[in-house]
Amino acid sequence: MKVRDILRRLHEADPEAVVLYLAPYADDGTKLPTSNRASKWPSCRQFSELDTTDSGWDISMRRIDAEYDLPQFQASTLVRKIAANSFRLPTADRARFQQLPDHLIERIEQIVRDAYIEAGEDVGGDISSEDVWQQALTARRDMVANGDLISEAEFRRRGSLSTRRLSELLADESVFKLEVDGVEYFPAVLAVPANQRRNLYAICHVLATAPTDARLDFLTSPRESLADHSPLEALKNDKNRFKTVSRMAMAWASEWSRTSVKIYDGNHETEPPGVEPLYTAAVEIDPRKPLWTRASEALHVHGYEWPLGPYPEPRIFTVFVERQAVGDSTPIPEACVQVLVVGELVRIRIVAAPGTALNSQTIAAGKHKTVVDVAK
Repeated sequence: MKVRDILRRLHEADPEAVVLYLAPYADDGTKLPTSNRASKWPSCRQFSELDTTDSGWDISMRRIDAEYDLPQFQASTLVRKIAANSFRLPTADRARFQQLPDHLIERIEQIVRDAYIEAGEDVGGDISSEDVWQQALTARRDMVANGDLISEAEFRRRGSLSTRRLSELLADESVFKLEVDGVEYFPAVLAVPANQRRNLYAICHVLATAPTDARLDFLTSPRESLADHSPLEALKNDKNRFKTVSRMAMAWASEWSRTSVKIYDGNHETEPPGVEPLYTAAVEIDPRKPLWTRASEALHVHGYEWPLGPYPEPRIFTVFVERQAVGDSTPIPEACVQVLVVGELVRIRIVAAPGTALNSQTIAAGKHKTVVDVAK
């Protein structure tokens, strides 16, 4: 479990609760006390349940961490106070963060507001998700009035683009549109001179996993790692920054989708309801990458995995791969892999989404000792 996951669980807990820390290993010869009495503590299963749905707090913390080098406890406090106060840092608490400039506080307020919208959460108090959506719509209307969002005809005129060329750029997700009151507009900042388009359009293509308003926010928001310049400004002023911005964009875009791998004992066609998986691994990764690339990364990068072991030796088990976008409550099943280990052979039967390129086969078991080893 990562530190941010621990912080999330602590954030959701009663502030007066007592935290019991168990060291990962006991010294040799140490025997833990036992008791026949029923424990008042939650069971291990209760502690180990995996919630793969990101909360507004999760999304906020991840994005603040990506943009700013703030201590975790400070970022956590900011998110909690901003979310509980109509997405504004209370005036009474501003002195606690006097070392942070106003523009940074305003940016974090925006991050928190957008994160809670995406998570579909209400935070209580005098504001609801509907109120925040209305604020976002008002902001878009202002962008139209101010010329920050322009019509298709104006966008083509500024870029000297034919209708066909613009259609190609949209199909390739190299540019994008935003809808306001049923009318589609283009961000004016994408109408750049010809010598800047290649890099900008490449970055836009990377960002395409996210909603369009979030893409625009990424491009136009100052970043501490870019010396308080926005990615757009960095691309415009320094061509050598393209690789830096590209890496940032790829990391940011991957946060909008999670691929999970779950292993169940026995042979199944669909995930068995009410049954605890033998193993679960998940990773935030671009959903446009091939299915098996994403599944392999989930198993190997240790982004999230539970339990931590030991794992049973393989017999008959089933692996399910699914993908879930931020804000979606229901994951999308992508593959079912049925595995039978017989002596020195591993027989694999695959039922996968269309377009995948891995067929059912029999392979040597080799030195694989557990279900996780075989899956990897």
